[in-house]
This record gives sequence, C-alpha cells and structure tokens, in this order.
Amino acid sequence: MKEIRVEEYFSIGFQLGKGKYWTIFFNFLIYIILGICASITIVGILVLPTLFVGFTKFLLKAARGEEVDVGDSLSEGFKNGMWWKALLFFVLATFGIIVGFLLLILPGLYLSTAWVLGFYLLVDKAMNPLEALAKSRELVHRLGFWKIFVIVIGLGIGTQLISVIPFMGWVLMFLQPFISMIYIAIYENAIGNPLPTQ
Repeated sequence: MKEIRVEEYFSIGFQLGKGKYWTIFFNFLIYIILGICASITIVGILVLPTLFVGFTKFLLKAARGEEVDVGDSLSEGFKNGMWWKALLFFVLATFGIIVGFLLLILPGLYLSTAWVLGFYLLVDKAMNPLEALAKSRELVHRLGFWKIFVIVIGLGIGTQLISVIPFMGWVLMFLQPFISMIYIAIYENAIGNPLPTQ
C-alpha cells in the first residue's frame, strides 16, 4: 500500500481507463443494456448482482493488464455461489447505508465511504459479504478515511450534477471508463497491487 494523494488517484484512474478505453466503454454499455432489460421483471432484478460481479471482474482484469474483450466476464456472477453472495452484499450494504442516512446523514456518509471497497473484495478475494464490508472499512482507514471520502463524495456529487444538466448524461457515459478505474486504483492500492506510475 503506497501513500497516494487524492489527485494521483484521478491521474492513475485516467491512465488505467485510457489504456483499454473502448473495451471498457463497450462493456459498460453492454452491462447497462443488460441491466435495463433485467430490471423489467422482479426475477430480472435478482440477476442484477451477477451483472455487477461480471463488470467488476472485467475491470480488475483490465487494470491488471490481462487480456479482456467486449462481453468479457459475463458469466462470472454465476460461478462459485457468487450470485447469492452478491445479492446478500447489496441487501446488507444498502440497508446499512439507508439506515445511516436516516440517522442524521453522517453515518450514511461514513458507511458509503468505509464500505466502498467491499464489493471488490467480495469479487476478487471471494470473501463473504460481512467479511468484505469489515475488511473494506479496515482498508479505507489504512488508506486514509478522509482522502477516500473526498474521492467518493466528490465523484458522487460531480456525476449527479453532470447528469442533471441537459445532454450531459452522454458526456458522463463517455467518462465512465475513467470513473470506474479511479475506484479500481483505490482498491488495487489498498491490497498492495502495483499501479502505473503517475
């Protein structure tokens, strides 16, 4: 784990996203389209966690320089019991964060930041949901809670502001490969994997 400044995470995320930009972009579109189609039915909604698993696995492979292609990792969410783990993770994390926001907002902001690495740990390290959430909190504090808070909240507010401006949603879609890789850069540093030099 390196000491990395906030702006360096953005720079590293840009580098990682630039390297395989179009593959990441088209995969993002595929997963979005599949997610929209799945959301039409209640049964389809239950498939959504598997799509998140597949896209997360794809992003990790891309960041690590592994061979990736459009449609890569689509089946990952159905392997090794990952479907129910991902579903349980989202139920626990969503419930915890909503309750946190209901308790005067600050606990919700804290959990949104402390648990930001949880899903990556679930997918990459095959942890169970509770282990992943606890380990995420530990890693975020080791990286520097306030540093990660600035990134998570900054990206959250920034993307929300862009999305409400007419026609800017398209710009946001084209920025998605870089935004996704900023989070991957945080995760890779947290677990001690090498990152590209800035």
